[in-house]
Amino acid sequence: MNKIKQFIVLVAHGKYDTSTADGRSMERARGIALTALTAMLAKAFAMAVPLITVRITLSYMGEEIYGLWTTVTSFFTMFSFADLGLGSGLQTELSKATATDDKQYCRKLVSSCYTMLAGVALALMVIFVCIYPFVNWAGLVNASTERTIALAGGVVMAIVTSRVVNVPLALIQRTQFAMQEGYRNNLWNCTGNILSLLFVLVVYYLDLGVLTMIWASSLITVIVAAVNMVVYFKWQRPELKPRFSEFDKKISKRLLHTGVLFFILSIFTSLSLSIDNFIVAHACSLSEVTPYSVMYKIVSMIGVVSSMLSSPMWSANGEAMQRGEYQWVRKTTTKMALISLLFALICSIGIFVLIQPALWLLTDGAVQANYSILFGMCLLQIAISVTNPYFMILNGAGIIKFQIFNYIIYAAISLPFKYVLGIKFGAEAITWCGAITYIILLTVPTFYRGMSYLHQKRGCLNVITKKY
Repeated sequence: MNKIKQFIVLVAHGKYDTSTADGRSMERARGIALTALTAMLAKAFAMAVPLITVRITLSYMGEEIYGLWTTVTSFFTMFSFADLGLGSGLQTELSKATATDDKQYCRKLVSSCYTMLAGVALALMVIFVCIYPFVNWAGLVNASTERTIALAGGVVMAIVTSRVVNVPLALIQRTQFAMQEGYRNNLWNCTGNILSLLFVLVVYYLDLGVLTMIWASSLITVIVAAVNMVVYFKWQRPELKPRFSEFDKKISKRLLHTGVLFFILSIFTSLSLSIDNFIVAHACSLSEVTPYSVMYKIVSMIGVVSSMLSSPMWSANGEAMQRGEYQWVRKTTTKMALISLLFALICSIGIFVLIQPALWLLTDGAVQANYSILFGMCLLQIAISVTNPYFMILNGAGIIKFQIFNYIIYAAISLPFKYVLGIKFGAEAITWCGAITYIILLTVPTFYRGMSYLHQKRGCLNVITKKY
């Protein structure tokens, strides 16, 4: 009860005095707590709103157009990599820069990153506009009926335009996380989901047309990000307002170097953790993919929530380590790892108890629980949850090559083993292989590298302190 009371006091407290080490420690803890809480709230909205709107949009569009919309959206998920990792690079560099209190340097970081991504977005838009008239979009997305063929081009235009425009606008999220104010972005995301629901209802009841609904749904993210950016840079953090005149070539090269490393890391992370369904289909059979994927969607929420809890530490660690406050990073990381472990264990037990009724509700009894597969999935999510806080040490310190190397090794070893063992022993072997190799090749090395880095830096700091 005392812990809960302390947590409420921490969250409800105003901004702490950051001129002292204790004040900075409390302000970091407050930012982490607020960001984690609002992230879970935003995730709840992000899950609930599509469940509410799917019935409306499906009935309004019909199965053919709804399928066209989701197909185009999935096809252009490639734009999630369009920032070339510069957003992650900005978050790392800006979080360190906040410790120096050099407002001009911070503004140059933000301005340089925005300028580069504005250029990327402009180039992408010009390329798209040039090739748009010459591409058979209906054939590309396999549209077959007269109605879907007629709408294919317009749907692609809506999706691509919103994704491209959002490339630089999405930097507001990274900026706020770097300033340990991720809770602002999370609250804006909640607003966006509510507005998305309202837009869908307005279009539905006024019968404004299918394309209008798709444009409205696609642009709401862009609009919310733009308003968030204007409010943040005009009133909340005017000292960070990006200006093209503040573009700096040296800073841009540093950001690009860090960003490309994060870009490569994200590719190998996705590759090693996101293709189990493909392996199950080829090593086992297509009929086994559905129960495997449905169970994984449920279990993977453990890792998603764990990531929400630990992600705010990325920027807090960067700022703290830049100030030499390594003991705070070590203590907070250990505490967060224990919290994540406890959370993952409790959720895993809950999933084991409730999985069968959950599958009955989701699939109307079409999918039955496989507890052997479920156990392996839960073990993997527990490992991910415990490892995430230590990844935040490496992210905050800019130790990216080490992570890339580990993920390459993990992918090179785990993926062939999953395939071979899946053929011989079935889908159970795939999930168990993924969990065990993750612990050996990622959890253990990441823990060791993070702790050794803090120990090394603390030792150097103590030597310098004694010397002077």
